[in-house]
Amino acid sequence: MFENFSFTKRYILALSIIAILSILAFFNLSKLLTIQSNDAKVVNMSGNQKIITREIAFFAIYYKIDRLKNKITEMEETHKKLTSFNMSKELSKIYYGSETNLDKKVKKYLFHAKRFYINRDGRSQNYVLKNSENLILDLEKAVLIYLNEAQENTKKVQQVESYILIMTLTTLLFEAIFIFMPANKRINKRTNELIAQKEFSNAVIESSTNAIITLDSNLRIRTFNKEAQNIFHYTKEEMLNKPLFGRLIPNFDISKNPNIGEVQEIVAVNKEGINFPIRISFGSSGENKDIAIVANIQDISNEKLNSKLLEQQSKFAVLGEMIAIIAHQWRQPLTQLSFNNMYIKKKTKDEEIKKESIENEEIIQFMSETITNFQDFYKQTDNTVFNPIVSINQALKIVDSILELNQVKLKKEIDSKIEIYGNSNSLAHIVLSIMQNTIDIIRAKKINNPFIKITLKDTKDNIILTISDNAGGIKVDPIDDIFKPFNSKKEETSTGIGLYMSEMIIKNQFNGTINAKNIENGAKFTISLPH
Repeated sequence: MFENFSFTKRYILALSIIAILSILAFFNLSKLLTIQSNDAKVVNMSGNQKIITREIAFFAIYYKIDRLKNKITEMEETHKKLTSFNMSKELSKIYYGSETNLDKKVKKYLFHAKRFYINRDGRSQNYVLKNSENLILDLEKAVLIYLNEAQENTKKVQQVESYILIMTLTTLLFEAIFIFMPANKRINKRTNELIAQKEFSNAVIESSTNAIITLDSNLRIRTFNKEAQNIFHYTKEEMLNKPLFGRLIPNFDISKNPNIGEVQEIVAVNKEGINFPIRISFGSSGENKDIAIVANIQDISNEKLNSKLLEQQSKFAVLGEMIAIIAHQWRQPLTQLSFNNMYIKKKTKDEEIKKESIENEEIIQFMSETITNFQDFYKQTDNTVFNPIVSINQALKIVDSILELNQVKLKKEIDSKIEIYGNSNSLAHIVLSIMQNTIDIIRAKKINNPFIKITLKDTKDNIILTISDNAGGIKVDPIDDIFKPFNSKKEETSTGIGLYMSEMIIKNQFNGTINAKNIENGAKFTISLPH
């Protein structure tokens, strides 16, 4: 039957069948994507309800009313959408069955959340806190059903796709038998002719995304493609027919066995003399006697840089999590202290106590702002133009009583009129951190006649802030290690993170530097801030 058809007719028939099958596969795939997209949205909405439930409880605990209102509205809208969709029997049983009745539980949970938001009703608050976790468990049941149904929908469409694939493969088999095998000799002959042509070979090499360099038996460069020019910055005219491969990779002896087929990572040098990492492998030329070695080279500078950045980001992420935990533990006690302080100030008639209460409120507020400042350390924050004197005075207010208690004399030489751009609270925290460390050492070592000296002066390009003391100096060797995380040498438990964070703030927020050195009987920290 097929013998009566010419090669062209056979080819057209086969292509038509494949085209039809491809169209069917396309529509089936589109259907699959649509189903998966819709199912993913529903699953995401259902899963998001669990998060919103927990957030409503959290905001109810901490009286974050505005955010509580938003979450109530969001959960109501999500629930309406979910219950408006067509449901399977299993889902209907979860939402409206007597055993779970998720619809009723969600509405009752939102009712109490609203009543607490509107009236600050304590009973409704207790209901929200008590029932949030149980509601989350019921929501989890719905999520699992949505996931199972999504998987079942996907399986059905995938079965259709399998049938289309089988038909396509069958068609391709018939093509191979009745079309391509008879034409195999002609195609192979033509392909060999094309490969033999120099233009075809050059097109393949020049279109490669890797640098291709070929060498003859005398190690002279015979091929130097476009990517090689881009990577090494040499032109073809500068490299062809010259034994200059050693100039590109000076620490690699190509005359020895180049380990054919082995991938290696080594250092290369471009025309400007700049070193950069490459991934290189060598191959043989096969039947081409004019070519002895083929070098396939890939510039991996960005890959190495990304690897280092990911490693650094991982370290920052761990540090950020620890700060978040500390902040969470501090928030509630600080709030309670603030309430207690307000109560004392309201009840007392003693002006001295009122004055002390006001100062305590400033301390609590500064501590709260400091927590927020550290939590937002890796985020972009609003900065202002200010004079560092503001930050110094702010820090001194906090440690004034501590200095007096430990009989530490404060010396100040401040003469600055230039302003800088940045976050004044961040700089105040750094000053406070350095002074607190010094006070701790003075107290532990019982230093005689202790003092802390702060100087601030303007130079042509920078504002120089120094903090020095007579507390015996820094015992870390090398001294720059004090700016590394978890490197504290204090005998009591400490994270050793203060100076590390200080250096990051100075560098990232102020584009400045901080260093430390030992002086006579003490240590000196120098902070340089460009104005």
